[in-house]
Amino acid sequence: MLLNAFCVSVFCMDDSFESRSADFLTAAFAAFPDRQYCVLTLPHTTAEFSLVNAFTQAEALPSSSFGHMLYLFHRDALGGARSLAVRPANVIDSKAVSDLVSELSEYESIKRSFDEATGPPPPAGAPPRTKVAYVAECVGQPVGLVVLDEACNVTELQAQYALEDFVLFSEHSADAHAYLDAFVVNPIFARNSRWVLKEVFRQHKRSCLYLKLKDKQPVPTVLSEFVQCKPRRLVEPSPALLSELNEQREQLGLPPRHSEPADRPCYFLTRKLLSEPKIVNNSRIVVFGASDAALAFLEGLISVPYLHFSSIVLVAPRAGDRLSVPRGHAVNLEDRRMPTPFFARSGGYTKAELKALGLGARVKLVDSRMVDIDRQAKVIMLPEGSVLPYDYLVIAPEFGDQTLYGIKEAARLRGAFSLFDENADRALQDYMFSTFDQSSGRVMVFGGSLDAYSTIQAMISRGIPPANIELVSPPPSVEEDIFAHPRVRAKVEAQLAALGVTCAEKMRVVGLEADDSGVLSSVLLEATESATRVSRMCQLLVCVGPKEVERSTFDALNGASIVYDGRLVVDSKFCTNDKAVYAAGVITKFSRRYRSKLQMATVSGRECGAKLAQAVLPILDPLSASSSLEAEAPVPTFDKPKVATAVLPGPLHYVSIVHPTPGCETYIKAKAHASFGRELVTDDGEDTYTFCSVRLDKNGVIRALTYLGTSPIEDGNWASLIGLPESALNNLAPRFDEGIVTDLPAFLRQNWAVALYHDRFSEFQSVLRAELEGDDKFKEAMEALRERAEYDAGKLAPGDLMNLLPEEKRNLVRTRVLDYVASNQNQLDMYLVPSSAIMSKMEASKIR
Repeated sequence: MLLNAFCVSVFCMDDSFESRSADFLTAAFAAFPDRQYCVLTLPHTTAEFSLVNAFTQAEALPSSSFGHMLYLFHRDALGGARSLAVRPANVIDSKAVSDLVSELSEYESIKRSFDEATGPPPPAGAPPRTKVAYVAECVGQPVGLVVLDEACNVTELQAQYALEDFVLFSEHSADAHAYLDAFVVNPIFARNSRWVLKEVFRQHKRSCLYLKLKDKQPVPTVLSEFVQCKPRRLVEPSPALLSELNEQREQLGLPPRHSEPADRPCYFLTRKLLSEPKIVNNSRIVVFGASDAALAFLEGLISVPYLHFSSIVLVAPRAGDRLSVPRGHAVNLEDRRMPTPFFARSGGYTKAELKALGLGARVKLVDSRMVDIDRQAKVIMLPEGSVLPYDYLVIAPEFGDQTLYGIKEAARLRGAFSLFDENADRALQDYMFSTFDQSSGRVMVFGGSLDAYSTIQAMISRGIPPANIELVSPPPSVEEDIFAHPRVRAKVEAQLAALGVTCAEKMRVVGLEADDSGVLSSVLLEATESATRVSRMCQLLVCVGPKEVERSTFDALNGASIVYDGRLVVDSKFCTNDKAVYAAGVITKFSRRYRSKLQMATVSGRECGAKLAQAVLPILDPLSASSSLEAEAPVPTFDKPKVATAVLPGPLHYVSIVHPTPGCETYIKAKAHASFGRELVTDDGEDTYTFCSVRLDKNGVIRALTYLGTSPIEDGNWASLIGLPESALNNLAPRFDEGIVTDLPAFLRQNWAVALYHDRFSEFQSVLRAELEGDDKFKEAMEALRERAEYDAGKLAPGDLMNLLPEEKRNLVRTRVLDYVASNQNQLDMYLVPSSAIMSKMEASKIR
């Protein structure tokens, strides 16, 4: 066997001279003149030192059990950046560039872009050429190619991505932006990619570069140098409002307004960031589960601009699908097999958001599930017998149905399904369209959750007659009431009766029977009150009962002695009794020593995952102050609402949005009373299926919204209203009492509310609150208001509080509101913002 490498086993360098570490490599290769490679290994938890910066990290094979990271350095790279030169490309480089990119899957598109950049100039009258190409060469041989696209619409990028969080656009001229269309470099010189980009920035006089990944595009090696752009949540205008706005724009001679969210992952790099190399963290972070909490945790890690995590792994069934289509979202409305989803959906992520985040570009995916944990060896076991090592394990799975787990016959027959995850969803659909007789077969849906009602509608949309469907519900003690108002339940039950769906309550599945061919023929049910058993003919059973932790996950946690007391017990930093194992989401609960009444099932999974990332980052980020020496923190607070949305039989669209205040989930299911607040309801009557409710607390703050109707509503907009006073909603309560508001959904879709739905409105609130709270005069004015007896007794209307403030403070608030609207005119163009000249002439008290 020919040995072509030598290894660095020990390296020590004084800190004062560590910048010259790479100089050792010249002498090292001189000592081994017959070797072409130098290799170096490093434990995953050890920070990279200066010498490693010259090496290229080798990607480990999926089957590798090697416990260290492997780095390579080739003899030809000894000159480093000093041996490279970057220059504009020309047509003479065509042959060398073709040889460089010939083995790549994107050869055709790269070669086309290169030819466009180096070809003859366009004829007179044609659009100007926007592609520009540069080559990096070593001793006259091209070893790298960079193609830029100058057709960069910065305004559109700002509207779709939160670039202002990192880029100060006042420091970048309009022509200083460009797209990175292609970047190819010989792996020997991969560590010099940052220097190549610096040269391109300098020679092409650009200060900001963007990279948009295309569908099914291989992840470019230079991606680690870029910073993730978070997609913005755009306001969702209703069809009627969008039509009204476009009519107004047409009268003003403006183009139609489109509400198009970001469609691809976007990354950016500025000249300043090029001089600040990223910190590489090689810790093996394994995330089990694809819940909203898990996805938000991943988003929190990849969004840190100065960190690059090289080894993040997501373990979940159909992990790739979950990173593109959240649970409960329709995959393809055109496909007869997948029109209406079987699951209800949360308001955590939309399809557009996940597509624009592109988590799969930074995260390795394992389509499997966890069956065991070896805490001593720090590995998790997968069903196929393989192991996956970790340095930090994050457990954030979703719950699902486990009805069939204790029924022995379920494993021996066909036709019984427990809808726990997307694998069961796919298996059910395959059976429905291949074996099951949809026209005459009897279908039983067991469960009382939103998923159960969604499943009935999914069955109907796939061609099963409603009269062939029976809904069997467990007793209320087993599964809580899922509807936020008794009128909603009554309307849904009336719709089921109108469709012909049979309903049976307070029963559970205790047995299954099959025919001679092994296909389900009947289901044995037991009444929970009388314990009597009945057999119902059924050829397809779909269980969507009470949601529980998957049995294999529970066995893995229990076998590893991780404390599970009804839920996985965590401390205030989401850490379990193992310092390397964290957890978040519905599977968790805070330790009893905190005396917290908060139930994680009532919390937004996305906010929970973000809080988990904040708790873990101080351990992974060397620039953060370590939290290990700090006193134990209190339980984190949660402000984002819990959103549940489902398409019910009819189809009816149901939305429930609830603030995570402890006890609030109980309040919204009970009749409102004066000690808590009041309820505003618009209901078209018993014969219709339209219902809307707004719940207010005693201070007039919105705590919950409920909707049921035949048309969908913009739940992403409505979720932003939770926590706002009703006076901010155009004095909703007084208008409702006066009979002006008779249709709550129509009222909340009017154009005055768009500013409240904007993604930067909460930021505006925080900045304004901080500015006012730091003002002594404002504090004095608020104290005076609190002391007034009529304020304590609630005799003042909410709108009167503004008039009691000093004139200068009222003017300040109005000015800040106008500044907010003016700075976000790309989405708030329906508001007229007075010019400075008009402002100076108008009386401040008349500005609204």
